Amino acid sequence: MMMFISVFFFGLVATLASATECDELGILIYEDLGCVPEYGNDTECPLRYVCKGLERSPSNCYFRGKSYKDREQVDSSLTNPSCDEGCFCTATDEGSSFICAVLDCPENLGDPVRHGCYRSYSLDHCCSIGQKCPPFDNTEKCEVEGTVYKEGEMFYPSDTCLNCVCGKGFEGKFEAPFCKRRSCGQQLRNSGGKIQASCAPVYGKKFHKKDLCCPDDWICPNETETIEGDAKSEETCKFGEKEIKVGQYFERLNFEDSFGFHHSKIKCECVIPPLMKCTDVA
Repeated sequence: MMMFISVFFFGLVATLASATECDELGILIYEDLGCVPEYGNDTECPLRYVCKGLERSPSNCYFRGKSYKDREQVDSSLTNPSCDEGCFCTATDEGSSFICAVLDCPENLGDPVRHGCYRSYSLDHCCSIGQKCPPFDNTEKCEVEGTVYKEGEMFYPSDTCLNCVCGKGFEGKFEAPFCKRRSCGQQLRNSGGKIQASCAPVYGKKFHKKDLCCPDDWICPNETETIEGDAKSEETCKFGEKEIKVGQYFERLNFEDSFGFHHSKIKCECVIPPLMKCTDVA
C-alpha cells in the first residue's frame, strides 16, 4: 500500500513539474476541459489534445470530458475550486449549458479579519476556510521568491499556473500536496457555448506575462479572418468552420473583450490543436 502511495505521489509531482514547463503554450485550458494529451517521440510538451464535448449537443452538457444529462448536477468537489456551486445541466431545443451559482467569499464581501490574525486556505476550496490567530510560535513559514508566507496562506509561483498553500514540510518545491493546477471552470460558464462554437481562448497582457493560464475571454469567427503563415505540420486547429494548420495564424484588430478592455491587436495562432491560442501583441 505504501509503495502505491509513493508511486502515485511521484507521478503527481512529475505531472505538475512537466505541466508548468508548457504553461506558456496555454495548455491549462485543455486540462480544464478534461482533454487527453498526445506526445511525439521526443517532445516535452504535447503535440495535440484529444477532447470530448467540444461540439454542440441539444441533450447533454460536458464538463472535463464527462457528459451530463438534463438536470444532472456536477459534484461540488469538482466545481468549488473554480468558485462555482450547485452546477446542473439544462438542455433545451436551442442547446445545453450549465447553470451555476457563483460563490461569494467572505473576504470579497468585506468580512473583517480579527486583529492579529490572517485568513487560511485549502487547495480544494475557493474561499478561505478560517482564520489563524496568535500565538504563531509553531506556525510553519514558507519563503517563496523573497516573500515569507505563514502556514495556510495562499501563494502563486511566478510563470506557472499553480495555486499553492504554505504547509508543514514545504521545502521550496512547487509540488503536491502544497501546490495544485488552477481550475478555470470554463465549461460551467457562458464561455461553454463559445467552446462549442470552436471559438479561441484569449490571453491579454493585463493578466498574463509568460504563463497562459485561465483565458480572459474568447474570440469567435466573424468571417473576416485572413489566414497567414507557413504550416509546420498537417495537424490542424478548428476555428468555427475553418481548419487552420499548426504554424498558421490570423490577427484581429481593435478587439474589445467582455470586460470592456481594448486590445489594439490580437494574434491567434494554431500551436497545440485543437484550439487556437490568441495573445495580445500590441
